[in-house]
Amino acid sequence: MNESRTQSSVVEPGSSTHAPGVIARQLGWAFFLTLAWIPIANTSPYGDLSHWYTDHLHHSFATWVAIKKGLAIYTEQFQTIWSESGWPYPLKSWGNMPGYAYPPGIFVVFLPLVLIGKPGILSPRAFGVCAVLWMLALAAFAFHSVLKALQALPPGSRFATGILAWLILSQMGLQGFFDSSYIACGGYMVAAIRRDKHERALQWFSAASLLHFRSAVLIPLAAYAFQQAIRGRRWPEGWPWRTIVLLLSSGLICVVTFFLMYPATAAFRAEAVRVLSNPNAQAVVIVISLVTAAILLKAREYLATATLAIVVGLAELEVQNFWWHGAMVLFVPLAIGIRPASTNQVATWLRGVALFWCLAIHPIVWRDPPGQVFMEFVKFFKT
Repeated sequence: MNESRTQSSVVEPGSSTHAPGVIARQLGWAFFLTLAWIPIANTSPYGDLSHWYTDHLHHSFATWVAIKKGLAIYTEQFQTIWSESGWPYPLKSWGNMPGYAYPPGIFVVFLPLVLIGKPGILSPRAFGVCAVLWMLALAAFAFHSVLKALQALPPGSRFATGILAWLILSQMGLQGFFDSSYIACGGYMVAAIRRDKHERALQWFSAASLLHFRSAVLIPLAAYAFQQAIRGRRWPEGWPWRTIVLLLSSGLICVVTFFLMYPATAAFRAEAVRVLSNPNAQAVVIVISLVTAAILLKAREYLATATLAIVVGLAELEVQNFWWHGAMVLFVPLAIGIRPASTNQVATWLRGVALFWCLAIHPIVWRDPPGQVFMEFVKFFKT
């Protein structure tokens, strides 16, 4: 175990022992700075790359309404509570849904934008640009977290995994989606597990569960971190009770808010159709996933296999084929090597298989391939 982790953190001769962390930080900054000019320069009325995504504006509006209306943001359809809110940038979308379809951590994410927007000084487009820049900053944190995780994991297909993360997170940030926030928590969680900071990993999981319901994809990693956190400790005095209470509290809040909002989604669910209701698409996803899972199981990559199973389970329930919903596929290659891996060569092969699986099922379930961001860049530069 120690030998495997030592190998994954070898530094080239003549380089600083702090170089990997510095490089990850610099690449995180580079992610933001090389993309931040795009929302400023484009002509979208919403500040997004494609001129029609508005989630960043809706969530800001909903956060202000949540301040005014409290739990009604979960229990009522948004169209019944958004009138006369006093918000300078009202957006009439999500009418047949609750204003929040996420755990309450979303309130913390969008509160800074509420503080910026409430005075109404900015034009609608300027506020949209500010919101996209904030989402892009969150995506930069997520990219940094993925790099930190890859540095802590055994070498193997790191560059390819980082490219996949960049493709997903750059589009997520430029289109104004906050889903990168739970990706960030998951990346730091993986890094913490690999550095034997299992309580810290559980704290990152708690944060993820308060941000997004799709953080369920991290449950296998949380179970492993919990097992390691209590391993060898005497019950009950030696157990990390503060972390356990935090874990239980965040999980309870997540579950309660889900059941609070579920009845208000009735109109939406009545019209929804499962993405994989097409038997051909379902068969392709199942076959590719079973083959990938068999390879991972043979290599004793149980955490990656369990993570893959949860992704497929959520895909089976999916009723919206939106590309940003598929960002959770990242955690399958990131789960490889969390437990002691055999060799770097094996990690390269297994992570390559997992990346092939990501690229294969993403456009089937979630419509667009991760490389779709380049098509959006082409459109941007042509206008």
